[in-house]
Amino acid sequence: MNIISHAKLEVERNEYEDEQVAFVANVFYHTASGSFNDGYLVEFSLDDEDVARELVEILAVNEILPKLTPRNNRYLVQLTTAECVCNLLAFVGARYALLDLNNEIAMRELRNNTNRRVNFEGANLSRQVEVGITQAAAIGALDLSKLNDKLRVTAEARLDNPEASYEELASILGITKSGVVNRFRQIFR
Repeated sequence: MNIISHAKLEVERNEYEDEQVAFVANVFYHTASGSFNDGYLVEFSLDDEDVARELVEILAVNEILPKLTPRNNRYLVQLTTAECVCNLLAFVGARYALLDLNNEIAMRELRNNTNRRVNFEGANLSRQVEVGITQAAAIGALDLSKLNDKLRVTAEARLDNPEASYEELASILGITKSGVVNRFRQIFR
């Protein structure tokens, strides 16, 4: 069952003392539809402009910021942010649907953060490999016998490990990462 259907079941069972909440709940129950595939959208499709404007006013006063759009002799009242949709569900007392939506939001955020981290690490790995291969090619063109022992060992470590990060080379050489960077600066001076 989707979140809007779940919310409508809750709204149907609730009793409302506040007239404004009852009005919004009634309009929600009879006209709301929603989509949470690519974003967050709850939409009320109404025939009556006065009802649409009253709905917008009540929602806005309660910090639920809708958009009102006339379309084909109807009036669409739309909520397009997760925060507004969550506030609406709380306003009409759809607590379980609100929990479901918050769970959906948390899962999306977790997936998005994971994807961002994977993309970031992939880009870093690509740069690391590119730098290593470029350095190995440049070192291959050098006369290593002209380098002092520390620099020659560092250059040879790069040739043997063209895809290694500076951190990995530091571990191989038994020095710090900044020490590896400094040695490469001296090699390519």
